[in-house]
Amino acid sequence: MRPSTRTGNETYEQWRARMLAETGRFIEWGLAHPDLVPRIPSHPVGHGRFSERLKAVFWNMVLRHSEDAPD
Repeated sequence: MRPSTRTGNETYEQWRARMLAETGRFIEWGLAHPDLVPRIPSHPVGHGRFSERLKAVFWNMVLRHSEDAPD
């Protein structure tokens, strides 16, 4: 999914409506394809840290472009 930016000819209201529609499409896609949505690792606050390897693997997985993701 490409990050959305505001164009010069777009009003705030138009940009906001477009962002809400884009977010809605992403949520609908994620609910329809839960097996394609990455699990976000977690642990109790203040206890332990994630290894550099886990951080790298997670962010590479999240930031890669998926052909199945909505535009």
